[in-house]
Amino acid sequence: MPSFIVVRTGGSARLIARTVLSAADFDAIARAAGVKPFKARKIGFVSARQATERTRIETRWNGKESEITAEVGDWIVANMTPDKQLMRDGDARLNIYAIRANNFPELYARDEGETGEGAIHRAIGTVDAVFLPGGFAIVAPWGETQRAVAGYLLSNGTDIYGNAKRTFDHTYCKERISLPQRQNRRDTTRPSAARQQPLNMAIHRR
Repeated sequence: MPSFIVVRTGGSARLIARTVLSAADFDAIARAAGVKPFKARKIGFVSARQATERTRIETRWNGKESEITAEVGDWIVANMTPDKQLMRDGDARLNIYAIRANNFPELYARDEGETGEGAIHRAIGTVDAVFLPGGFAIVAPWGETQRAVAGYLLSNGTDIYGNAKRTFDHTYCKERISLPQRQNRRDTTRPSAARQQPLNMAIHRR
């Protein structure tokens, strides 16, 4: 049986997966949804502290999204805005989640300041993203179900997971593509069109 299905709800693609998704699944989901993945860079900050005991974390954003158990040494993270304010949903709840101890240094670096939720860190690197206007109900890498009525499927190169649209819109921006610099048309040293080689566009990747 396939590890996922993409269904159409009023023309909008919705992803349903009952097992943890792989990198190959990510590409197949994009094709099935008829959308092209894009690079996204996290622009916000987080407050983060390491768990000193085994802690159950419930991630919420205008409703429950998922749960995870943070082990000792894992990082408990609260999302912040680009101006370093803790993000709260319509019920004034913080957007809190957990990151495994060995993954955290690849995603965040220490910044100035602290809050009641821990030291402030800035995001580093990029992710691949697929927009799912119909949302998703998937199994996260840590084994719990993630749900959203609209959101994005993200790949950090290792894990495939979901992010609700409103949270994503507040904390990520689409990565720009670097284009070759255009030469001056009056440059007589430029080789003729017949001798020019194709130029490759490069996309910065985490």
